[in-house]
Amino acid sequence: MRILLDVMGGDLPPEELVKGGIAAGCLHRMDLTFVGDPAAIRSALARHGERDDGRFSILPASEVVAMDDHPVVAVRSKRDSSLIKGLLALRDRSGDAFVSPGNTGAVVVGSIFTLGRIHGIPRPGIAVSLPSVPGPESLLIDAGANADCTPPHLVGFARMGATYAREVMGIPAPRIALLSNGVEAEKGNRLLHRARDLLAAEPSFIGNVEGHAVLSRRPADVVVCDGFVGNVFLKATEGGIGAVTGLLKGFAGERYRTRLGGLLLKPAFSRLRERLSYTRRGGAPLLGVDGVVVIAHGRSDAEAIGTAIDAARRAVEARVNERLREGVARDGS
Repeated sequence: MRILLDVMGGDLPPEELVKGGIAAGCLHRMDLTFVGDPAAIRSALARHGERDDGRFSILPASEVVAMDDHPVVAVRSKRDSSLIKGLLALRDRSGDAFVSPGNTGAVVVGSIFTLGRIHGIPRPGIAVSLPSVPGPESLLIDAGANADCTPPHLVGFARMGATYAREVMGIPAPRIALLSNGVEAEKGNRLLHRARDLLAAEPSFIGNVEGHAVLSRRPADVVVCDGFVGNVFLKATEGGIGAVTGLLKGFAGERYRTRLGGLLLKPAFSRLRERLSYTRRGGAPLLGVDGVVVIAHGRSDAEAIGTAIDAARRAVEARVNERLREGVARDGS
C-alpha cells in the first residue's frame, strides 16, 4: 500500500509531517510518497536517517495552496501545488490514498474536480470521529464539505456514514440520527423534517439527537447534519474541550489544597487530554469521491499525521469506496 502525503499545506513545516509519515510507514509497513518541495523533503528524510529509496519517495510540487486561498481559484490556478499533484497521482493510481492537512475547502473542491464523485452519491461529506463519555467514538457527517444541503444529501450522508462505521469502525449495525435542536419529531427546520421523512424507511434510523447528548450519552453511532451545522458544532466542541481543560488546570493551581488535588488528579487529566485531543482522532475521510482522501487537522504534528495516515490505511483495507458503490446499487439510486 502506498499513501500520498501532502507535506506543504499544513501549519507546521514539512519536516514535522515527514517525521509523522516515516513513523507511520515503518509502523504499518507502508510506502509513503511525500508531495511538495523536494529539497525540504529530502533534507527531512536525511535528518531521520531515511532517503528517497522506494519505500519513501518524493513527488515534486512547486506551489502551495494556502489556508486563506479561495478553494475554487486555488484549485484552478495552482496546478503544480502539492494538493493537486497528490490528487492527480491518486487519480492515476500512483497511490492508494491521499492525506492532506491543507485548506479543507480546496481539498474538497480539488477532490471533486480531479477524482469525481462515486456514481449515485449526491454529495461527498466529511466524516469526523467524536469521543464520548461512554467510551466508543461516534461519527459526524458532514463536518464542512457542504454548507447548503437538500434532504437527499442528508440521506446520502447517512448511508455513507453507516457504511464507514460498519466497515472501518467495526460497528455491526450503526444507529443513525439527525442532529437537531430537540429529539421530538416536530423539532428542526424544513430540511430536517423532509430528511426525517426520507430516512424513516431506514431500519437503523432512530430520529433526532441534540448536540449536548452526542458526546455525553452517545445515543447514535452516526450523527447526520449539513456541513454548516456540522462545522460549527465541531469547532464549538473543540473550543469547549480546550476551555474546560484550561479552566481545570487554572483552578488546580490557585490554592495549596487545589494544587495538591491537581497533583493527585494529574494522571486523570492526562488521560482526559489524550482521549479528547484531535491528535488521537485521526484524519477525517472525505466520503463519496472516487478515491480515498483523508483531511488532517491544519495544526497536525507528527503524531496527528500518523493517525491520519492510519485512517487512510484502514479505509483502503476496508475497501470503503467499493462498499459505498455496492450500497448505492443496492438502494437502487
